Amino acid sequence: MSTLAFSESGITMRTYLSINYLTSAALLAKKAHDLEAGHRVEDWPDQTVLAEHHAFATSAIMMSAAAVEAFVNELFAECRDQGAMNHLGISTEKAALVARIWTDVPKVEREFVLEKYELALRLLDLPGLDRKSAATKAVDALFALRNSLMHYKLVTREAGNEPEEQRLADFEKKLQGYFVGHAKHSGTKPCKGLPGAGYAANSQNEYRSDLEPGSWSAPT
Repeated sequence: MSTLAFSESGITMRTYLSINYLTSAALLAKKAHDLEAGHRVEDWPDQTVLAEHHAFATSAIMMSAAAVEAFVNELFAECRDQGAMNHLGISTEKAALVARIWTDVPKVEREFVLEKYELALRLLDLPGLDRKSAATKAVDALFALRNSLMHYKLVTREAGNEPEEQRLADFEKKLQGYFVGHAKHSGTKPCKGLPGAGYAANSQNEYRSDLEPGSWSAPT
């Protein structure tokens, strides 16, 4: 998404990549789903289909996580750069406070994404995150999955033996509920299975739907 501003000095354009990431995640998840729709669980997919699906599913997971983080980063940057003219409906006073924190406290940008959402909500005098909600738990698991893919540990499989590093991590056990019935066919841990793309896209989409621009408006 982009916005244009016209002035005597020229035209200024701002691009918000969270929407691009969101769209990309949805398109990739659809491509993964299209492959899944023609797949019978009892059959092992051929290597071409498997490679295509892994590419779509993995990319959907990455772009879903990117969309969630980009959205909150854009909120802080929008307040810093646009102030009272921000498109999120945040008041002048609150926008100035958010901007000051983003500018003066560099470590905020490096915080875990849910911590940044929590901080933004508190700065705007809005209710904090419900850590027990399904949406928040799903996003937390999404980022754990993203991190697992980005920082995987190479292991050696031994037939008939399950080494410690092959056992499911806590977040993978949580994700098993989304991928019931697939583990025995995928050849990978359940969290890397066929439904992963749809799970990732749906998780971040549901989470962001609760945080649309209008919901950031707070009493002055």
